[in-house]
Amino acid sequence: MSYEFYKVLHVLGLSLVVLSLGGILHHVINGGSKVSDTFRKGTMMTHGIGLLLLLVAGFGMLAKQGVHSIPGWVGAKFAIWLVLGAFVAIAYKKQQLAKKFWLAIPALVVVATALAVFKTV
Repeated sequence: MSYEFYKVLHVLGLSLVVLSLGGILHHVINGGSKVSDTFRKGTMMTHGIGLLLLLVAGFGMLAKQGVHSIPGWVGAKFAIWLVLGAFVAIAYKKQQLAKKFWLAIPALVVVATALAVFKTV
């Protein structure tokens, strides 16, 4: 598969993660819980598939670029990936954080994008 294919797959994964987190956070901010979330299975599947696509496509792009070690910027992006993965569980358990997560998600996406574009850290 080509580098461009992996890049499109990576963007699809990011879109799915942001879509699912947005839905879950919207539900939680409006007072919803895990039990009252009638589409929880769908959002969780979307979130998990998105995270998997991000990971596979990200490492696919690294392989296509011939990167054989893990540079700092990749480690930082992986840390952001872990945080985005954890936001789902934390949002349901600590509902008071949902509004902060709503603001943090775009910031994390911008930081991850900047890390990939500038390849610094």
